[in-house]
Amino acid sequence: MSAPRKNKLLILGSALAVSSVMGNAASTPNTTQDILKQYMAVPGANVTLPVSAVKDGFSHEFAEAAHNEFNNFHYQMGGDHALYYNSRLSEMLGTAVAYPASNNRQLEINLDPRIGQVRFDTTNSGNIALDDYVLHPNHRVQGVMMIHKGEIVYQAFPGMNPSDKHVWMSAAKATVGLVIAQLVEEGKVDLDTSISNYVPELKGSNWDDVSVKNALNMATGLQLEETLESILDPESIIVRFFSAEFGQAAPGSDKIENWLDVVKQAQKIDGEQPGEVNRYSSATTTVLNYMAELIENKPWTDIFEQRVWGKLGADKGIEFNLTPEGTAVAHGLVSTTLEDMAKFGTLFTPSWDKVADEEIVSASIMNIIYDSANPDKVFKKGGKYQGLVGDFIDAPKTNSFQFDAVFADGALYKHGNLGQGIYIDPQRDFVGVYFSTNPYIAPYGEDKMAGFMREAAKLVTQ
Repeated sequence: MSAPRKNKLLILGSALAVSSVMGNAASTPNTTQDILKQYMAVPGANVTLPVSAVKDGFSHEFAEAAHNEFNNFHYQMGGDHALYYNSRLSEMLGTAVAYPASNNRQLEINLDPRIGQVRFDTTNSGNIALDDYVLHPNHRVQGVMMIHKGEIVYQAFPGMNPSDKHVWMSAAKATVGLVIAQLVEEGKVDLDTSISNYVPELKGSNWDDVSVKNALNMATGLQLEETLESILDPESIIVRFFSAEFGQAAPGSDKIENWLDVVKQAQKIDGEQPGEVNRYSSATTTVLNYMAELIENKPWTDIFEQRVWGKLGADKGIEFNLTPEGTAVAHGLVSTTLEDMAKFGTLFTPSWDKVADEEIVSASIMNIIYDSANPDKVFKKGGKYQGLVGDFIDAPKTNSFQFDAVFADGALYKHGNLGQGIYIDPQRDFVGVYFSTNPYIAPYGEDKMAGFMREAAKLVTQ
């Protein structure tokens, strides 16, 4: 692939993590769909393989081609090569591992056949049962698991083996939200204090006016939002940020930047103060996990192992990919097995003792998350809200601590690019997780799994 093409790809895809901002493929502007179709023609960017191909492994020739074509946008096209990247990202980027507790907790399996018959309205395939949705080729689901009272009540692996690791994408932001909540509980972080008070490199920048709380809730008032306009602008801060994370020069430049130097230059949005509008940005998450590193004086992976994963009865380690400088890309480039992701979610429920020897997510931490949420009007001003309304029968109330959605009954949800997600429903003692490789070009791109999960949670607790 020529250099100019790679630059164009990077421009277009630096943050296709805006999936929930842009909505489903069916609602994506035709001009954008036309552009995407152009680049789907690149070998490995298009969908020619079923997701079940992952179970059989890949040939040497395929693996070599995937390595040769690897860049951020090519990955986020969600085509054949993305199937490889989602299960083997440690081959592409520097990786650190947080290891689990020595006692792997085996979850009991008590399948509830009613869950597979839960129905939900979709755009691409109509009103459909979950069992059919999971296998529908348009949705590219690789694995889904639901936990009720610490037992597996639904699982399917159409596009991966249960022992395979897979990238969480932005569902991983929940890991950052949890650790920051722990630091708040311990008095190490004051939510109302400027984030630059904890990250000295940001002092003297526009981050001085951004509180930790506003950063956690994606309301910085800075020009960092992942929108269609910003990701198509080669000079935008967010394009430069993603380029820096991947160790690549931004389009039109031959300079590889440091991600922190880039975010330090973020400008204020005219007429908007921090805390007024929910504006989604992965750059903000990286600032937060870097803040935790400075407070604890440890690498993020060590922090997460000591505070969370090392106390969890997971089967395998959790992988955090790294920027060239060694900062964990905890906003999305994080990999585990599906069941280990479900165990993480179970820490937030009354059945935490089924997956850990000690309580990691206390009632105090949950109250911090709930009490610090964005006001309803701030949440609804953001682009995220409109996408979430169509993903559930009952719309979420707000967002908080990196979770995209907080419902009136206390349930939490975080979406990830290309169709990943974690739904945590403490009141119903229910967790749902799923992995996909779902591109944005029609007929793909629609992700309604979270809606199915919320309805399943209601069903099993009736």
